[in-house]
Formats: sequence, C-alpha cells, structure tokens
Amino acid sequence: MKLIVNADDFGLTVKVNEAICKALDAGIVKSTTLMMNQPATNHAIRLIKEKKLQDVGLHLVFTSGRPITPISQVPDLVDDAGMFLDKSVLMAKETLPQDQLLTEFRAQYHAALEAGVDINHIDGHHFANAYPALKQTFIKFANEVQLPVRRIDTVRGGQGLLNVVTPDVFDISFYDDGVRMDKFKAELLHYKRQYPDGIVEFMCHPGRPDDEQLKMLSSYTTKRFHELRILTDCDFLEWLIDNGIEPVGYNIFNGK
Repeated sequence: MKLIVNADDFGLTVKVNEAICKALDAGIVKSTTLMMNQPATNHAIRLIKEKKLQDVGLHLVFTSGRPITPISQVPDLVDDAGMFLDKSVLMAKETLPQDQLLTEFRAQYHAALEAGVDINHIDGHHFANAYPALKQTFIKFANEVQLPVRRIDTVRGGQGLLNVVTPDVFDISFYDDGVRMDKFKAELLHYKRQYPDGIVEFMCHPGRPDDEQLKMLSSYTTKRFHELRILTDCDFLEWLIDNGIEPVGYNIFNGK
C-alpha cells in the first residue's frame, strides 16, 4: 500500500511552515498544500524555492482571510468586513454564484503559478471545496486544470463527475483526539488489508508549541505539535516500511 500524508496549511504561520518542512525532511510526509492568502504565504514560497520542494499542491481557501480577487468581483463570498464567510455560514449555504467561485478558484491557482510554484495537486481548507455550495464548481475547476485532487466524498458523498485522479481513500481521522500513534497504526493496518495495492491519504497539520500567531488564526493549536512528533518518529517510519506501507506524495500520480 502507498500512503500519502499531506501537510495542510503551508503558509498559515512561519512556525507552521517550519514544522511542515521538518515533517517533510523526516520522510513520512512527502507532500504539502499551500495557502495563497495567509500571513506566512510569502515565507512558504521562499521555503519552496530554497528547499526545492517538488511535491506542492494548492490548499484552496474560502473560509479564512481575504480573497485574492477584488471584493467587488466576489461580493457573495465575503462578509461586511471583506473577509471570507465563516465556515459555519458557508457550510449552511446551498448555492453560491458559480462565476464568483470560479473567479476565486482561478485567482488562487494562478497566484501560485505566478509566484513560481509548480502546483501538482489540489485540496481545500476546512474541506470547503466539498461543501454543498462549492462542490460542483470545484469539480468544474478541477476538471479544467486537470490536476490530481483529494477525494471530496469523505465529508459529503459524490464525486462521480470528477475526471481527474484521486487517491483510493481519504481519511480525516489523524486529527485532534485521533492524533495517537496506536490509533494511526491501527487505521493504517486496516487500510493495508482493504487496499494492499491502493493509495490511501491522510491529512496532517504539523506545528510548533510556541506559535502565538497561530492562536489568532486557528482553533487547532496544541495537537499540531503532537502530530509533528509522530510524523518525525524514526521508529514509526521503520514500522511503515516493515509493514509494506510506502510513504509517497502526490507526485506518485505523475510517475515520480
């Protein structure tokens, strides 16, 4: 079985960026996804170039910060302060103007390309791309750019109209109370039995314990360091290899 452990939130804070790079260096995490509208986006882009990171995707954001697009072009995606709608508000919406969504999808994607980042896959912050109001537009966008994407049927079923590749499984359990070595190993062995030749993805959110900026941006803080400790454990990497589980990144879909 091949295992993708993708580090979300690259660009959120400097310390998150540093933690993600540490996880990438350790060998279990092989890919990450970049946020284009966050405080440490430019720092993340510098790291991508300095470290010559080869497996970087786009973490589309619709629930945090401001849009890349001028607000006048996406008025239904923001609140009165010009910030993206809160995830609870966005999740409750059944529809949003597809033209505004596509404009922002494309803006974030092209901003990454113009910054010199070779985007090789796509997923969404807070699973926003799988919310009812965004899902069909995201599928249209994904089919347009023809890049591999994270599965979008885990939170809400249905992705049959996608004509791009995805992993066989996307599991969200390595998060919060699920950040335990024993639980993670049990889940992996379960999937190894079910998909011995498959590609299984878990998300991760590495971080540092002393990140004051993160506390202002995310409710998920302390457990990020717990994730980092597990994902940089040399014994865990050996356990994966011994159990026939190969860590890979999204470049697996490009034959790399």
